[in-house]
Amino acid sequence: MAATARNPGKQYTEFKEQDLTTSVQERTANKFDIYCPQESCRCKLLLAQAATLAHREKSKLSLPKLPVAPGATVSTIEENDSTVHEDTAQSEIKETEESNTTTAPVEDQQAFWRVSNMMAFENIGFSKKLPNGIQFLSCADCDTGPLGYHDSTGSSKEYLIALNRVRYHERS
Repeated sequence: MAATARNPGKQYTEFKEQDLTTSVQERTANKFDIYCPQESCRCKLLLAQAATLAHREKSKLSLPKLPVAPGATVSTIEENDSTVHEDTAQSEIKETEESNTTTAPVEDQQAFWRVSNMMAFENIGFSKKLPNGIQFLSCADCDTGPLGYHDSTGSSKEYLIALNRVRYHERS
């Protein structure tokens, strides 16, 4: 049996946020190629310098409560953890929190990689649009996610990938 090729990226926890960024033409961009968080998946999501650093509401990354068949498995990434977990259908999935304010307090915000055109991604998967207008972004190869989100109700078109939910690899 052939061994599966390992993801070349390193976890977010191996870096400081400032180590992940570079200054390119007066903007703060991603310094490394961005990969799926699954160690066994080699899916490249974004090339280096393809996205800019942004801070947005972290509550939009919360999964809504879904009707799941008994015994089904859902692949998710925990709120403050960059590792992937398999949760059974009986487990509680966080409900989506909606905010009535346009600007969330600093403690309710998180760092994201932002692209304004979905064609900037090398590979990415989209969920169906939820009633609140959110679409979750996932790995196109293994469906791990949510890695980020797209809010179709917002005035600006932006696609956001959470810094702590992906792996990073410097090109050789």
